[in-house]
Amino acid sequence: MFCKECGNDIPDTSDICLKCGVPTVTTSSSGISAPKSRVTYVLLGFFLGALGIHNFYAGYTTKAVIQLLTTLLLGIFVFPIYIIWIWVIFEICTIKQDAQAIPFE
Repeated sequence: MFCKECGNDIPDTSDICLKCGVPTVTTSSSGISAPKSRVTYVLLGFFLGALGIHNFYAGYTTKAVIQLLTTLLLGIFVFPIYIIWIWVIFEICTIKQDAQAIPFE
């Protein structure tokens, strides 16, 4: 395997590049990604929720794309925006884990 930053040849079992120190993978040694922040999820939902940014952050890509397209395509009408914001408030109050079922920290 080669380092994505410096191109150095590194062993497949290495977690970091020995030459530049950059991590070789974005997941932990167990193969599961690190937990995401609940505060970040709620703040993204509060400020950018109509665009689905909080769902992109948590890994719920399909829901995020639906929210983004609904806002962009129907955003000229007032009523759909209220529906999206109700959906966002419901999500930031009820979702406690990301798309990989890892609880927020």
